[in-house]
Amino acid sequence: MARSVYKICSCRDQVKCRHPWWFSFKRAGEPRLRKSLDVVLEKHIDSKTVAAEAAERLRLGVLDDSLSARTRELLGLAPSLKPLLPTLTIAQLLRVYAARNTGRAPSTLDREKYQIGMVTGIMLPRQTGGEAPLGDWLVADVTADTLEQLREARLVRRVLTRDKRVHILGGKVAANRSLRLLRAAFNWGIRTGTVKTASPFRREGISAVPLTKETSRSRRLQGDEGDRLLAACGSHLRLVVEAALETGCRRGELLSMVWQQLELGPRPEIWLPEGKTKTAVARRVPMSTRLKALLEMRRTALRTALDLQGEDPLPDDVYVFGNEIGQRQDGIKTAWGSVCTRARIDGLRFHDLRREAGSRWMDAGVPLATIQKWLGHANISQTSTYLATTTAGEHDAMRRFEERIGRLTPIDTKGATPPHKRGSSTTTRSKKPKEITIAH
Repeated sequence: MARSVYKICSCRDQVKCRHPWWFSFKRAGEPRLRKSLDVVLEKHIDSKTVAAEAAERLRLGVLDDSLSARTRELLGLAPSLKPLLPTLTIAQLLRVYAARNTGRAPSTLDREKYQIGMVTGIMLPRQTGGEAPLGDWLVADVTADTLEQLREARLVRRVLTRDKRVHILGGKVAANRSLRLLRAAFNWGIRTGTVKTASPFRREGISAVPLTKETSRSRRLQGDEGDRLLAACGSHLRLVVEAALETGCRRGELLSMVWQQLELGPRPEIWLPEGKTKTAVARRVPMSTRLKALLEMRRTALRTALDLQGEDPLPDDVYVFGNEIGQRQDGIKTAWGSVCTRARIDGLRFHDLRREAGSRWMDAGVPLATIQKWLGHANISQTSTYLATTTAGEHDAMRRFEERIGRLTPIDTKGATPPHKRGSSTTTRSKKPKEITIAH
């Protein structure tokens, strides 16, 4: 193991130059660890003596497993499972929990990272007086009342404007997500032995901090909203919207899609690997003929833009719903807001198109279990709650029911109702007496 520090530069006087000091460390059976001290210590060190002392402290900390969770993260080491009580804080617990539970989709991890920042930064009053960020609280000090205060703070809705974008923070959903994150972290910590105290979420087997009841969304496209929406879209966003309506895919699943995920052959379908789905479970979605035609036109346009010849395949890094040359688009939030404004559509989110797709399948008679599989839901009850019918669809369903039981005469294909014959019967008598023929 090398204890000395060094610089990676070509300066004549490396002691006085401003480049960072590096240190090297290796344990038997493990790869060598090389890191910049400026990165690990999060500050610049000029003196070689000070750098050597810091490197030695890091070396000893690795050996006796006494480094903080933050230092281990900067070193690229796996979080320690050594119980830290009574000094374990909420911030340390959440960081270790997030680092150890990595088998999830990147989008889920990004949302979890955002939630950790929100939870650890919120100010709550202490029982001993004063306030402190929840991240600085000791795990042992968190009670059910602390979590109720967190809920109350997260329920407050506020508007944040950043980079010319308006963000709505807080509310029932935000409060429940924060509580779910903390509950999962406590349960994981107790299960692995990282946390030695009882969970503040339960008392004698009874939930002490129930989640706030949320109002489920049922927004769908009504009337001519679908036509107005597509007419207001530009060429790129229109393709994304059409794909969402045809596949029920999430926004992130569409924007991260590359051409290797598409099969445009006799049985066209979309392959969504586990690393690109919210639930980290791979799935396949059959491709409609309309979407196949749109994607074939998109592929032709990309091949022309990239100047591909003959049967040259599209490069692996070309995105299906990228820009003109297939580069990935970071997001469509601003464009979506502008399109809804031009189309004069209120209260419609892009994610509502996923519900619209599933509900259209349901209205067309696709089995619920199949819809669950296409949408990638964990269970069929989630699918049943998720879908919604339109008012027109409900009236059509009632008409079909009444037609089925004989209250109404069926409507022909042109919408005209033939005159109802009174006195008609499902039974007719033949000329022979006492012989009854049933008309099927």
